[in-house]
Amino acid sequence: MKKMNVLPFYMTYPTVAYTKENGMVEDLEYFQQMYLNGARMLQREIVKSISILDYDGSMIYDAYPDQFMLRRLSAKLLDKMKKQTKPEDPLYKVLAQEGIDELVFLILLNEVLKRRHKKDMGFLQF
Repeated sequence: MKKMNVLPFYMTYPTVAYTKENGMVEDLEYFQQMYLNGARMLQREIVKSISILDYDGSMIYDAYPDQFMLRRLSAKLLDKMKKQTKPEDPLYKVLAQEGIDELVFLILLNEVLKRRHKKDMGFLQF
C-alpha cells in the first residue's frame, strides 16, 4: 500500500510568509539616504554611539521606551559630539545651529525604530 504525502495548505505557497518582512526597514533606510549632508553626518555619529546599546535587554528594546531616557541619551550624544568636533570640522557648523537638539532626537528615534524592527524579524512577521 502506497502512502501519500499531503502538504498542509500553508506549505503550498511558502513565499507568502516571507513577503515584505523587512519592507518598513528598507523604506526607512532608503529615506535616510536622502538626508541632507548635515543630517547625514549627525546620523553617522548617532549610529556609532547607539551601537553600544544594541544588546538584548537594552532600553531601546523595551516594550514602551521611556521618552525621558531617550531625550537624555540624545542630549548626551549631542554634548559628546560638540566636545569632539573642532571648529574646522564641517560637523561643527551643523552642531552650532539652533534646534539641532530636536534633529538629533528625531534621528535617534529613527535609528531605534530601525533596530527594533530589524531585531523582530521572524518567520511570520505581520
